[in-house]
Amino acid sequence: MVTFVILHYKSIKDTLSCIQSIQLLTEEHSIIVVDNHSNIPEDIMKIKATGVDFIELKENIGFAQGNNIGCEVAIRKYKPDFLCVINSDTIINQSDFISKIYKIHDATKFHVLGPKILPEDLDSSNPFPVYKDLEVVKNKIQYTKRVIRIYENYFLYCIFKIYSWSKHVFRKKDKLKNGDKRVYDVGLHGCALIFSKTYYEKYGKDIFYPGTFLYHEEEFLYYRCVKDSLIFIYDPEIEIIHNEGKSLHKTIKNDRQRSLFRNQEILKSLKKLEKIMEEDAEI
Repeated sequence: MVTFVILHYKSIKDTLSCIQSIQLLTEEHSIIVVDNHSNIPEDIMKIKATGVDFIELKENIGFAQGNNIGCEVAIRKYKPDFLCVINSDTIINQSDFISKIYKIHDATKFHVLGPKILPEDLDSSNPFPVYKDLEVVKNKIQYTKRVIRIYENYFLYCIFKIYSWSKHVFRKKDKLKNGDKRVYDVGLHGCALIFSKTYYEKYGKDIFYPGTFLYHEEEFLYYRCVKDSLIFIYDPEIEIIHNEGKSLHKTIKNDRQRSLFRNQEILKSLKKLEKIMEEDAEI
């Protein structure tokens, strides 16, 4: 059995579409939806009406901890062969999605698997670029601090927006592309991750590093996989559609405040990653 874990936060249309796409699969599966304190009763009723297992949190505890709770319940209730943790703004578009997971695992014995992510013009392709060493993380921390100072000052923010707009107009952005073959030991995007039983039996309830709220969970997972010599792969044989970024847009309407919040959370995550890397370097 494969258990799908979906973290829901306010974007009800996305979540219902995600659930429906999974329920069309004919192979054995279960679905657990974790509501990260959306506090919208009518939306909760709609999710419950789909017949999935439903967990309602009393506070918003972020991506990693919210998904960890869903995974903990999945493991206790179903003891699945695989945990498929996917964003609520994703769609399963392959009827044999589950059988492909088993096929890939038979060939690789993976601990963590990342799929091909569509469409290929968003910032969510696999393999996913991650910060792999301490010096890069430190540089990114300093850069993020500068960006936060810009967004905190409305005048600087306006200048920055004009500059960003001009770059967008006059420079053609290359579309991001997924790899066309199976690749080992690469960063995997957090919108869709498949964990084997061997993985969750090793880490228990902490499927994700629990110390982050949002952003850079991919770095923590990559660092864990490398440190513990796990098998983690990208395989384009399985696919998922990702319509990214909906929840944050619904939560914070103002562009400057949304960008400020995003970078503040990025900074918190990077500082925790820096601390872990520094502690391990001292051992």
